[in-house]
Amino acid sequence: MVQVIAQALSLVAIIGIGHLIRRIGWVKVTDFTIFSRIVLWITLPAALVTYFNTFHITVSLLGLALVGMLVNFLDQVTSWALTRSRGRRAQAFGVLNTGTFNIGAFATPYMSGFVGPGAILYTSIFDVGNSLAAAGVGRAWGLSLARPEIRATIGMFLRRMFSSVVFVTYLSLLIMRLAGITLPSQVITFTSTVGAANPFMAMLMIGIGLDLELSRRQLRAAASFLAVRYFWSTLVAIGFWQLTSFPLEAKVAITMVLFAPIAAMTPGFTDEGGLDVQLSSFMTTVSILVAIVVLPTLYLALG
Repeated sequence: MVQVIAQALSLVAIIGIGHLIRRIGWVKVTDFTIFSRIVLWITLPAALVTYFNTFHITVSLLGLALVGMLVNFLDQVTSWALTRSRGRRAQAFGVLNTGTFNIGAFATPYMSGFVGPGAILYTSIFDVGNSLAAAGVGRAWGLSLARPEIRATIGMFLRRMFSSVVFVTYLSLLIMRLAGITLPSQVITFTSTVGAANPFMAMLMIGIGLDLELSRRQLRAAASFLAVRYFWSTLVAIGFWQLTSFPLEAKVAITMVLFAPIAAMTPGFTDEGGLDVQLSSFMTTVSILVAIVVLPTLYLALG
């Protein structure tokens, strides 16, 4: 347990490094876009390819992917509805920032450290639905709201979905794994090298975008969006625990992962929409601190 918590705190420390190098002038806030492109276009897709190449997906477990999609859609729709009076940009921010769960860089170490290696299977299937909903539908919807000057059509919505490298990577890997296709070891050697940098780059990116001197308006917005997130996470967790017939290990793992932090790719999507990166990075950091406390507490209560 000590090792797992230490690993989680190391992610927070990397965020601190990113914030520090911005404060001392090594990088600027405007450099956030460069780091987000490296993460979203290079290190994260490489990490996904490496991780999922030998991953076995069965049809019976795809229900967990539906849970990941459901909780994202609930977060997105609720945030969109609650911010209608505040304009499309506020709605866009809510759609992009209330859902998504950091599985690979955060939840997976917790699952393997607390629940056991078998839990990685369940959280990874959940992550398929989580990422398809967030990097696909959520990103396309959020960018459509953030850029009202571009006429919203079904074709434009689909183009935005498939312009997400993360979404295309997940969708391609899902199809490949269902078909039993694996990539050659030479390719995985390359992707594993590049993907190993993803946790560091993603947390550093968040630190560069983080601003702790937020206005009262921003703090109120953060509190309201995080309240939506944890409201639905709690309800979905209770429903999953009470109403499904999955094994106990799966119930514990998914209940815990519903309180994982906001995905590190989210501030990058926020930057794509020209929205408040500082607020997004702040919410992501707060969700990491919450998860450090809540996940082990849930394990002790449910395990």
